[in-house]
Amino acid sequence: MLGVLKDKVSLTTASLVVLGLSTLYALARFSPSTRIHNHCQALQRTGWWADDSSLVWQPDGCTLKQYKYEDVTRCLQAPLNPESSGSYALFIGDSTVRNKFYAWARLVDSDLANQSEDDGKVHADITVRWPGESGVAAMFVWDPYLRSDLVKQVLDGAYNETLQMPRLVVLGTGSWYLRNPNESGGTVGWRRTMDNIVQKVASSQRSGARPIAQHLYLSPVTHVVPDKLSPERYDTLDPRAIRWMNAYMQAADLPVFYSWDEMARTRPDETKDGLHYSKPLESAAINVLLNRICNRDAIPRHPPIRTTCCFEYPQPNRFVTYFALLTLLGIPALLFIRARVPTLGLLRLAPSADTLRQMLVFGSILLLMFVTDRTPLFDKLQKHYIGWVFALLVGLSMAAGVATWQADKAPAFLGRQQTDEWKGWMQLVILAYHLMNASGVSGIYNPVRVLVAMYLYMTGYGHFCYFYNKRDYGLRRLTAVLLRTNILAVGLAYVMGTSYMDYYFAPLSSAWVLIVWLTMRIQPAANYTRMAWAKIGVSALAFNTVNRLHLWPFGLLAKLGVHWSEREWEFRFGTDIFIVYVGMATALVSLQMGQQLQAHPRWLQIKRWAVLASIIGVIFYFYFELTRANKFEYNKWHPYVSPFAVLSFVVLRNATEYLRSHSSSAFRFAGLISLELFIAQFHLFLAADTKAVLVLFDSRLWFINLALTTLVFVGMCKLLGTASGAITAWMMANTDTSFKSENIMMTEIAHQQQSDAEGRPRALDRLASDPPLMARVGRQLIHTSLFGNLAVRWAVGLALLLVLNKYY
Repeated sequence: MLGVLKDKVSLTTASLVVLGLSTLYALARFSPSTRIHNHCQALQRTGWWADDSSLVWQPDGCTLKQYKYEDVTRCLQAPLNPESSGSYALFIGDSTVRNKFYAWARLVDSDLANQSEDDGKVHADITVRWPGESGVAAMFVWDPYLRSDLVKQVLDGAYNETLQMPRLVVLGTGSWYLRNPNESGGTVGWRRTMDNIVQKVASSQRSGARPIAQHLYLSPVTHVVPDKLSPERYDTLDPRAIRWMNAYMQAADLPVFYSWDEMARTRPDETKDGLHYSKPLESAAINVLLNRICNRDAIPRHPPIRTTCCFEYPQPNRFVTYFALLTLLGIPALLFIRARVPTLGLLRLAPSADTLRQMLVFGSILLLMFVTDRTPLFDKLQKHYIGWVFALLVGLSMAAGVATWQADKAPAFLGRQQTDEWKGWMQLVILAYHLMNASGVSGIYNPVRVLVAMYLYMTGYGHFCYFYNKRDYGLRRLTAVLLRTNILAVGLAYVMGTSYMDYYFAPLSSAWVLIVWLTMRIQPAANYTRMAWAKIGVSALAFNTVNRLHLWPFGLLAKLGVHWSEREWEFRFGTDIFIVYVGMATALVSLQMGQQLQAHPRWLQIKRWAVLASIIGVIFYFYFELTRANKFEYNKWHPYVSPFAVLSFVVLRNATEYLRSHSSSAFRFAGLISLELFIAQFHLFLAADTKAVLVLFDSRLWFINLALTTLVFVGMCKLLGTASGAITAWMMANTDTSFKSENIMMTEIAHQQQSDAEGRPRALDRLASDPPLMARVGRQLIHTSLFGNLAVRWAVGLALLLVLNKYY
């Protein structure tokens, strides 16, 4: 595996092979029936407990929404069927159905949460109404044999003003037939009841017939745990008879919720009497039912997508259609024409063949992400936190780093190899954090916030060093940095129909790059005097004031059609408001005082005290973050405590010559594509806009699927990094065709002109021969007015984004 990671060709080949095989596997399983490919049928029939401790139910291939009162109200009261004036659920049957009614009712009336299902209403009808409303929310009718006149009325669809058509009908029987065979007729009597229901359901489905309800489901005969049954129930509730009854309903093709039986069968510890199951299990069962009847119509079909079970994915908008046509037809056509007619005049203004190939790769991967996250072709799994799995993933990542530990070619304090390694292992931890949905665990969430702060620390450090050493404050390098940072995030925002702010690190990093540039651009001569400290302080005070006083120009953006979440932006920006300036200060100390400190006669003593203070700083940080009440309480302190944790790590990572001169090649590899890993994970490693896990193969083979998905994900990110660099170079009219994918944060994009074989400088369009006169004049006008003027390019680019934002 390590050999594959070291070899770019091997990684790309392996990821493409796995992607091809997984696509063929998905296509072979794909069904034209929406009940199947949208997992409605799987939701009703199959599933397993993904997390036994918290009772997380996982349907086969899709993710569930956790329904609450507002969601149930929206679902039942939505005018989905003009012929159905009722907005309530009707439960009819025995005590097992009554328990499911209570689970439903608890979503409507929280006062029922602490009420026992046996409190005063054992064999009685129960009605629950909307709080503060006159409408009925749910009714339970006690009829353990399903033989009452009400059942006949419902099955005949004979509704009137007294009994309106319900939105949902749940029927359930079986246990009482077994317990009272003389009264009920036993399994023979039960079968006659089922046959009658089969006939009524078939009749209601005929053209012009009266419907029974918009949704009709039967509860399976409840699985029993013989060891926990009372003697009376043990003698009558035969598990073999129950299995036969459920099989009979399945053979009769009745709309039975078989997943309820699977829930009970696999959790015998959730019942005390062997027949009735716990409130959490019944609530999970009702949540599956709500996903079945509500997801298709009551959930918005526009991004962000939060659930995928029984969900109709939105149709591709026009932008996606045009983008797909351009990527899959337009670019290959240009490549074909270039190969056949290389001297055609108009083609001289188009990108080179190498750049076109990189554009094809970039566009194809974006379309791949659309397929994986905006279509039902590939399955999705729910994310849930399991501590030992999170620890295992982080441990495996660290083991890979230790196994590839080696000497650096050019060791230095916060040198390129060290910072790449730093970004690599941090990104791997963040991926595990997102995969395992660990944000709910304060002890993990808090340190991950520090990892984001570390990224921003390196933003301040790296760009300050560049501006200080190069004295290059022009727009060219700044534009290249912003393009490289944002090209993938902006592309995904339009293709996926999401918001640019969803990929928050791109806008956050871009904002801080601009702030560092602006801080050093004003009075640049002062950067080399003591006034540099004043500039850093004034900048920190100014932007902290802007954020705290809500002075960001969101009103102006709204008038231009750009709608950002002001609260989200201020949280993201304010959480790490000081760490970038700490990075700038570190760079200033290193550049102005580094040699003096090392030449100080007490330098070794200073180092020892710094290491000791850093160890204490790390211990203090973990003690502090673990003793906060929750992550919200910690967030208030994070801007002030994170610099201590970051600086402590910097000191410890460079504490000895050995540590400073060695790094992990595996982590460096991940660090070089850390930007792509962070942004592409939203739709290629994860799914449903990070709320689910992408499945390329069998969803039950979790670890195998994770390994294969990771291989595809990393391979695609490597290709994206190369392609993004190539497109950025072309947009900057860069003659360098090497398309290196180094992180733009710590490097500059070369922009010198190359020369041809005779020493003459090549033109910006990279043509080897002189074009005709008119083509040269046209090209010169275009390059002078557009390509040669970065201010014009900024204006045209922003105008184009505003137009796209308006229509898409």
